[in-house]
Amino acid sequence: MIKSEKPAILSFVGHSNSGKTELITKIIPVLKNHGIRVGIIKHAGSPIVIDKKGKDSQRHFEAGANPAMVCSDHHMALFSRIKPEIKLKQLAQRYFNDNDLLLTEGFKQEKYPKIEVYRNDSQFKPLCLTDSSIVGIVTDYSNKSWAIPQYNIDDIEGLADYILQKLNL
Repeated sequence: MIKSEKPAILSFVGHSNSGKTELITKIIPVLKNHGIRVGIIKHAGSPIVIDKKGKDSQRHFEAGANPAMVCSDHHMALFSRIKPEIKLKQLAQRYFNDNDLLLTEGFKQEKYPKIEVYRNDSQFKPLCLTDSSIVGIVTDYSNKSWAIPQYNIDDIEGLADYILQKLNL
């Protein structure tokens, strides 16, 4: 069992097109049904552009406002410049302190508990062979030599139960 500060942090990692996003979108509602307030950060390898050039919010941000927020009656978006060396823990405490659990997609280099998503048809070896922070693997393949818990890609309830127990939620 892992005891962590609030929010608990769990990363989903794996090679491109392994099914991380699909798995995350399936597990969020299950965790929410257990009363867990879930947030997420998706790591992007390139700069993020979600506002259109010339829009008021983009102009405010480019003028130097930091952070800049745009809100409607139903959604909000926050634009903020961050330093390249900012750590996941800092992001979690700054933006997700009301959540019980922060899921991330990516952040392979951070040393938080990770669940790997691995497909048998992958041309790569599983990350769990070299990363000791991977605490479980979700796969369409079973390998008895892997020394971590394994979950079938369709066993969302079993995985959710494992996450709740492992993170003491």
